[in-house]
Amino acid sequence: MVARIIKQKSSPYSALNIDRLRMGVKLQAPIYDAESEKNILLLASGKSITKTTIQNLKKRGIRSVRVHERDLSNLTLAPGENQSSGSTASLRLQSQKLKNRQADETKRTNSPWQIQSQSFLHEVTPPATTAYSPTLQTEYRKEFAVLTKVTDDIYKQILGASRISLSQIQSVTNSSFSQMMQDMDLFVLEGITPVALGNFCRHGLQMSSLAMAMGTQLGLQREHLSQLCIGCLVHDTGMVKINTSGIVGHLPSRPIDSLELRKHPVITYNLLSESNEFSMISRMVAYQIHERCDGSGYPRGQKQNQIHPFAKIAAVADEFISLVSLAAANAEVHPYQAVEQLIYGASRGIFDSSAVRALLQSISLYPVGSAVELNQGQLATVLRTNRQQYDAPVVSVLHPDGKTQIFNLQEHDDLRVIRAIPHAELEALCL
Repeated sequence: MVARIIKQKSSPYSALNIDRLRMGVKLQAPIYDAESEKNILLLASGKSITKTTIQNLKKRGIRSVRVHERDLSNLTLAPGENQSSGSTASLRLQSQKLKNRQADETKRTNSPWQIQSQSFLHEVTPPATTAYSPTLQTEYRKEFAVLTKVTDDIYKQILGASRISLSQIQSVTNSSFSQMMQDMDLFVLEGITPVALGNFCRHGLQMSSLAMAMGTQLGLQREHLSQLCIGCLVHDTGMVKINTSGIVGHLPSRPIDSLELRKHPVITYNLLSESNEFSMISRMVAYQIHERCDGSGYPRGQKQNQIHPFAKIAAVADEFISLVSLAAANAEVHPYQAVEQLIYGASRGIFDSSAVRALLQSISLYPVGSAVELNQGQLATVLRTNRQQYDAPVVSVLHPDGKTQIFNLQEHDDLRVIRAIPHAELEALCL
């Protein structure tokens, strides 16, 4: 009877032609050869679909793959899309939909996101069409190095159940406020730099910076931004208490590693609860940072309004930093594809759409610091965002004579980004 029931159970896998695979997507489940009866594994969960991946599959004679239902909608190209053009047009459409929801959402009385007179956003210098100050950039990098050591000290205090230094915690938040006020884009650029996997302190510091930038765009006040920052900063303290040998970033390689991974938010919450220095909001951010709006997260599989609004911001910041850090090891994956995954995640109800929109306002559709190609053939680096107009950032164009010129694409109808340039291609062009 059991065997008969198992046979009748429908498979969660569907066949998909490899020409319909969207590049840049990270697999939530393995994919298999659809034309083989031997369950031949082609790619494990956690791997990303790249141009090389598809080329290698074709060389092996693979024409279609079996894809899990969790990946199917994200992996399948939409009508009119193709692999060579990428999903830029589709992604622009999705980001525009997120933008169009903003006016309606802010009118709702139950919306937590309102730009008010007390919002920290009013203290931030508006974006400008200028390059970064070299002096300021050097100062920011030095300060990040100092704050990484401070974060390490805070982790040791929490794990050692010793007295928490409130002054050290305040040094992180105060520095972040100061840097955002001077140059928000430069602050974000330092915050989204790929992190070495397993460096929990650096990861916590950088994703807390990104979360603060996002919270600023959503209208949070200083006090709330501080609580968000602290929750993000220390959310991985519980990782030190579990066996991480089978975990890369936050990706478990085996079911037993997944069970181990799910323990760390609970451990973190219990550690933070032993000190009066951490507010309940900061503890909830750390506890719920891996929850997802559709209930697919952990540790409790909570949904929508069961998740603290600040934890929804933290979840998007954490996922973006994790994705770009994992991508750093693969030169064919671009930070743009991390944005892509989060936008599609929001469209499927996994991530909060307001939080993803705040991410776009903070880093642009093409993340600051990344290389892009313009429609007139120029190669450019994204310098600054235009907040609401995600796909028209401020860029620095490098001319053949070695001179650079800065353009605000919002002010040039004849110039636009047509694609993001992967690191491997950029390195080849620079040779």
